[in-house]
This record gives sequence, C-alpha cells and structure tokens, in this order.
Amino acid sequence: MLLHVDMFVNSMEKSIEFYVNKLGLELVEDTIISGNLVKFVSDSVYKSYRLILLKTAYTGSMIELMEYKDKNILKSAVNIQGPTRFTILVNSLDRKIKMLSEKGVEPISEIFTVKTPKFGNSKIIFYEDPDKNIIELLQIVS
Repeated sequence: MLLHVDMFVNSMEKSIEFYVNKLGLELVEDTIISGNLVKFVSDSVYKSYRLILLKTAYTGSMIELMEYKDKNILKSAVNIQGPTRFTILVNSLDRKIKMLSEKGVEPISEIFTVKTPKFGNSKIIFYEDPDKNIIELLQIVS
C-alpha cells in the first residue's frame, strides 16, 4: 500500500491554502524535521524542513509536503524534482469542479473520458498547484 507521495514546495503557506482551503484535503501533521535525514535528502545543503501530511480520503494514501527552512540558502542549490503528478479519486467530478471553480481554482485541461478493461469508464480532469505539480481528479463512472 502506498503510504504517501512526497513533494517539495516553494511556499508552504500557498500550498496549504491550495490543498486544504481549496482542494479540501485534511491537514493531519505539521512539524519541523531536522538533522541527518534532511542533510541526506538535500545533499548536506539544508538543516531542516517543514513537513505537512495531508489526507486525501478517510483511509488510504496521503500527500507529504516539505519546505526547506534555511531561508539564507538559495533553494536552487538543491535539485528539487518536479512537477509531481498524482491522482485523487472523487465521487462526483462535476461537484468537485464546481467547488474548485467557486474558490477560484480552474482546471488546466478539458474533461477526458477514458475506458480501461479492468476499471471501465472514468472521467478525468487536471489541475495545477502553486508549484506547478499536476493533480488529476478521477471519477469512475462504469
């Protein structure tokens, strides 16, 4: 089982605004991580990062957001890979699109219909977060 997807972000405040206040995910952890783990992840450039865990549903995988805290170091000194892409399963794509639109979040794609042998028909649309990571919203329509 996938526990979480890791994403480094440039502004935790903008990311929380997007993921929690607009996309509707639940913030379950907000902490600072320091020490050898951060040094390993950043090739010994940074000493700490802020870590946020977000639930996408009652059960299942989460999203882990990280922002380096050493503001005196240029963030470009570390190779932060991106954009990250992940998919969130929704009950009603139309309701989610409407809810996001009311909050000023517009899709970056049209709605696509995809048919796969195992899962049947799905409706899919794509959004972008403040760091240009791609969020795929998917509704299984059978």
